[in-house]
Amino acid sequence: DTIITMGTRAVDFFRNKGIDTDFHIVSGGIDTMRFRANEEPKLFDLIMTGRLVRIKRIDVFLQAVCLIMKELPGVSAVIVGDGMLREQLQRLACDLGIDRNVSFVGHQNDVENWLKRSKIFVLTSDSEGLSLSMMEAMMCGLPAIVSDVGDLGDLVEDGVNGYLVPRRSPELFADRIIELLMDERKLKAFSQAARHSSLRYETQATTRQWDNIIANCRIS
Repeated sequence: DTIITMGTRAVDFFRNKGIDTDFHIVSGGIDTMRFRANEEPKLFDLIMTGRLVRIKRIDVFLQAVCLIMKELPGVSAVIVGDGMLREQLQRLACDLGIDRNVSFVGHQNDVENWLKRSKIFVLTSDSEGLSLSMMEAMMCGLPAIVSDVGDLGDLVEDGVNGYLVPRRSPELFADRIIELLMDERKLKAFSQAARHSSLRYETQATTRQWDNIIANCRIS
């Protein structure tokens, strides 16, 4: 009778398969007390959080960092998360000559603290729904530069709170990242927009959505 999805493209997928029913889009709720912006000094220019698996295309991220270093030799990046490709990706970072600029810190229980110490969130995935990692980052006031795939465009407004980049395009990722890092005023404006736009995904708002859906189901 009712289908709940996290993003608009999932709804399009079902409808294209001939499923005609009642759809609602409800994301996972984010704790605004845990994930919030602050004025802490930024230790990292770039942060990526998530599993170190093939679909995340972290190799594209590393290639982008290599290109960024030609313009900004001191750029710093941190990868928070673990997975089967960690050693392979660390070797790639060494081969690219960026191992001193990229930190692999593994799984962290306090991911919010790593986000708060970073400037820009990057996601180079080949496929995504509406990424919870991205929502958490933007709730902390980080602009998001991400692949234009899946439901990421439901939250990222290109040129306002981040950028949508064609997937597997390290050159374009590098261009967008350099653009923001070299324009402090734009970076601050994007940061404020990221925080503001993500608030519709906070826990209480999500709870109200579920309450309304359940109430309407009971009535019908």
